[in-house]
Amino acid sequence: MNVSRAQQIIESEKEILVLHNGTPVWLQSVDENNQTARAYTREQPDQEMDIL
Repeated sequence: MNVSRAQQIIESEKEILVLHNGTPVWLQSVDENNQTARAYTREQPDQEMDIL
């Protein structure tokens, strides 16, 4: 994962499409130490996941 790009997407004022295994997700935060991002889908916003 490109942590810098993920952080740019989070900070962007524009909506940027991010796919995880073919499913659109919203990035919520980035963990630079673990090189992961916290994300969720529009359909299930209460089911957050860590993306590598």
